Amino acid sequence: MNNYTFEDVHPSPDTARHYTANIRDASVPLVIDNGSFQCRAGWAIDDEPCLAFRNVTAKQRGKKDSDVQIGNDISNIEVVRWLLKSPFDKNVVVTLDTQEQIFDYIFCHLGIDSEGVINHPLLLTEPLCNPSYCRQLMSELLFECYRVPMVAYGVDALYSFYHNYKEDGKKGIANGLIIDCGYHTTHVLPVLNSRLHALNCKRINIGGSDLNHFMMRLMQLKYPGHLANLTLSRAEELVQKHSYIATDYACHLKEWASHDFYDDNVHKMQLPFTPLPAYGLTAEALKEKRQQQVQRLQEIHARRREEKLIEETEKLQQLMAIQELLADGSKDQFFKALEDAGFSSESELQWTIDRIKQSLIKTKKKIQAAQSEDPDVDVDIVGETPQRSSSQNSGERKKGNEDVEEIQPIDEEEITELKQKRQELLEARSKRKKTREEMAKRRTFASQKRMKILTQLASEKVSKGPGNKTEDTFGMLDSDWNVYKEISKDGGESESEEEREKLGEIEALLRQHDHEFQRDSQSPLNPVNDIEEYYKLYVGVERIRVPELLFQPSMVGNEQTGLAETLELVLSQYTSSQQNLLAQNIFLTGGAAMLPGFIPRLERELRMMRPFQSIFKVTKAGMLLL
Repeated sequence: MNNYTFEDVHPSPDTARHYTANIRDASVPLVIDNGSFQCRAGWAIDDEPCLAFRNVTAKQRGKKDSDVQIGNDISNIEVVRWLLKSPFDKNVVVTLDTQEQIFDYIFCHLGIDSEGVINHPLLLTEPLCNPSYCRQLMSELLFECYRVPMVAYGVDALYSFYHNYKEDGKKGIANGLIIDCGYHTTHVLPVLNSRLHALNCKRINIGGSDLNHFMMRLMQLKYPGHLANLTLSRAEELVQKHSYIATDYACHLKEWASHDFYDDNVHKMQLPFTPLPAYGLTAEALKEKRQQQVQRLQEIHARRREEKLIEETEKLQQLMAIQELLADGSKDQFFKALEDAGFSSESELQWTIDRIKQSLIKTKKKIQAAQSEDPDVDVDIVGETPQRSSSQNSGERKKGNEDVEEIQPIDEEEITELKQKRQELLEARSKRKKTREEMAKRRTFASQKRMKILTQLASEKVSKGPGNKTEDTFGMLDSDWNVYKEISKDGGESESEEEREKLGEIEALLRQHDHEFQRDSQSPLNPVNDIEEYYKLYVGVERIRVPELLFQPSMVGNEQTGLAETLELVLSQYTSSQQNLLAQNIFLTGGAAMLPGFIPRLERELRMMRPFQSIFKVTKAGMLLL
């Protein structure tokens, strides 16, 4: 219920249109709706534009010969978002180089093949109250670069207003209040006696772009683990297809606080993900996994033995070189080298040499045993463990393999025992974590006890005097291990790979034989119970909070008034009779006007600001994007 997936629509490149002789000979006017979000272009004789594309360009940096991608040529806009260029600053054209590239794209895809000239009158839209300097630069570009015969400028919202006024069958003088919801700005335009009153027009610096960025920030704060997946394009899809404007925002927020209302109205957006492999292991897979683990352990310990052999050989050669100094009669050099090596006497040196020789013999035997196939040789794989005959080991391995091959169902007692072992492992892990947290805090009992032991050890060393060079023997006695566990932040224990594998094996068995078992969320192997649920986004109150930005810009720190207050301010500039004329035809256009609930919200706001039993009407354009 209420489950959705992101469409992630990728535009297809535009194809070049056929430039017919009728269009060329009749000099049909060319209409370009140059919007800051989308550019639309076509011939005046057509009902719909021939081209519609994102008004941006992208070019790879550092590559001189790379082609410029424009509009629908950019298949995935998120990949090149950091390279995007727009001719607009807010809704005003300021970058003429980029605008020239877009004009080239339009004329080429319309099929115009006239050389060095565009022999068609041009109708171009511009923002309300466009600066004269920006219009001058645009005219200079069109006349000098493209040699167009004539150019006419106009406001797209007014064109839409007059077009829909005639389509409704109305005749005579047009009066109304236009609300133009653009990509960067929102305008309120009063029209009386079919003429725009520019002095009373108002602009709010909030548009569809701000809604998209607001949605992206909210979702990224809500799901910090999916920052890369929550792109601006997906935020735009959430705003356009999953958001709506609340008629009464405050009351609607209280409804969203209800669990039942939330469950019924939340939209669950599924992000793309790769499902994890199944956890249940067959007998053959379990056997192969165990063999791989044994082989991996053998390789690790073989590498460690070789490293230890090389290290001890080098150390033995150094010590033997020191001992040869005494045999050569260089006593001064011998005692100096002895002191530099950290030995206090000749006997200590000899004891160390003997110990290293014995260790070398053991290491070489282990290496030979590991490389030998003789079953009578005792091969130590894991480490220093009590010696056992290889026949016993092989017998146990065979028995283990037979158990793997013939997996029998386990009874309730064994399942309970497995659950108890798993719980013990998790409790030990939790205890270690708690110990680390207590050690990190200064005033806890564990931290104070640790500092007290460290202070005692330091005071014992200082009490012997700085002049007396004594050997540090801490760690040689078994009792020192208890002291180490007291001062260690892990309590002398740390989570090993063997322990993690053991926990994984226990959970695999429980999953295979206990159908009611569910993995604990604290398991170190997978902190997420359901990978599909982890990649699911819940769009709840954001559905009404983001569009509310049009009526409350202060939500993002904008000090301007909202749409309702601006509407009331514009109406207050006129007499009561003129207000009635304007209120009877409030006209919505622009992309943001497509949001559901826009008309009911405006009607509620007008009902609150207009006199009792006054008449007003809110309508939408037939094509909001044109």
